[in-house]
Amino acid sequence: MKRKFLLNIVLFFIQSLNIVYATEPLEKWYFYKVSKNTVLGGEPTIERERLIYRYWQTKLTITDKEVVIDKEIVINKEVVIDKEVVIDKEVVIDKACTIQEGAMNEIVTPLSYWKSPELIDKYQKIFSEEKIPLENQIHIIKNDLNDKGSPCSKQDLTALIKTGNFMVFMTEPGYIIIFSKNLEKDRLSSATYRGLNQPLNLLGHPMLSDKKIVNKINKECDFPADGIYEYNSYNKCPLTELDIYFSNVINELDAEKEYSFENTKDKFYFTKNQIKEFEYEIYLNSEKNNKLIYRLPIYKENVLESAAFIQYYYIDKELKNIWLLNVVESDISQRVEKWRHYKINNTGHFKLLESISCEHRNRKGIVKCHNG
Repeated sequence: MKRKFLLNIVLFFIQSLNIVYATEPLEKWYFYKVSKNTVLGGEPTIERERLIYRYWQTKLTITDKEVVIDKEIVINKEVVIDKEVVIDKEVVIDKACTIQEGAMNEIVTPLSYWKSPELIDKYQKIFSEEKIPLENQIHIIKNDLNDKGSPCSKQDLTALIKTGNFMVFMTEPGYIIIFSKNLEKDRLSSATYRGLNQPLNLLGHPMLSDKKIVNKINKECDFPADGIYEYNSYNKCPLTELDIYFSNVINELDAEKEYSFENTKDKFYFTKNQIKEFEYEIYLNSEKNNKLIYRLPIYKENVLESAAFIQYYYIDKELKNIWLLNVVESDISQRVEKWRHYKINNTGHFKLLESISCEHRNRKGIVKCHNG
C-alpha cells in the first residue's frame, strides 16, 4: 500500500547525527506543523504525511558567526542559517543536502515576491488558516538547488520565509512547513503528530489491550488508505497512530538485530522471517533451558498494490499477556480483521483466551464482528 510503504521509507532515513559546531545558538525554531491544505486548496494527500515524517524532528538554529570554508559542520536534525550574508554560508538540512545561501537572502514585500495580488490572497488565506502572520516585510531565502535527487531540491522546497516568530518553508506541492520559536509544546500535544511522540516500547502499543479498539477502528477509519483522506477522520482513526508508532518500532528492531527479554523462568526473543520483498513476519519465541518451547507470529506486514495487511501486537511488561490486532488498509476503506488475547502460561506456551473476528464492510459502511 502506498502510504504504508512510503512511511517506512521516510522513517528509515531519519538518522541520529552528532553536533560538531562550536558556537552557542542564539535562536531556535522547532517544527510546529505542516499546513492542513495547499495554496491551491483541496483535501490533504500522502504528500502532507511525507513532509510531516521528513521534518517533525527538525530544528532551525540561527547564529551570527561566519562559516569557515574548510570546517565541516554536521548537524543533528538541525538547519543552521547565518544572519550575515557571506558567500560560503550554507543552509544544511538533516545533513542530507546543502542549500547555498549567498545573494539569495533578501527582505521583500509579499507583492514584490509573489508579483500577483491573486497569489498573495491565496497565501494570506493559508497563512491565516494556520494562524501564522504574513507581515508586510518578509525575509526570504530562495532555493536554487537543481539536483532533483536531493531531498531539498527546488523541485520540493522553493523558499524559506521568516515572518514574525515563525520560519516557513514554501514547498513545490503547495503545503507550508511551519517552525515556531514558542509553540513546541503545542506541537507535542497535537493529535496530528500522535504516534511520533509516543514513548517507544519494543513490546508494542498498549492501545491493543482494550478490545474496544475493534469497534473504534471500524467506526473511525472508514476512509481510503491511499493517501487521500478527510483531515478530521485521519486524526480520529487509531490506525493513524499505530501506523506511525510501529514504523518506528520495526525500524528499531531492525537496528537492534537481536532483541530478547526474560522473566523469572523463561527467555523470550524476536526473530524475523522475510517471505517476499514486501511481506514479512516477526515471531515471539519462548525458550526454557536453552530449548525453544513455543513461537507465535506477532507482527505481520504484507503490502500489495491496492491493500496492506498488517498485524500489530502488544506484550505487557510482566510478560504474561499478548494482544494481536489484524487490520486491512485498502484503497476503499480500513477495518479490523481479527483481535486476539493470549495468556503466557508457566510452561512458556501461549494460550488463546479470547478472539474477535470481523466481516467485510457492508454497503452501509458497517463492519459486523463476532466472538471467535
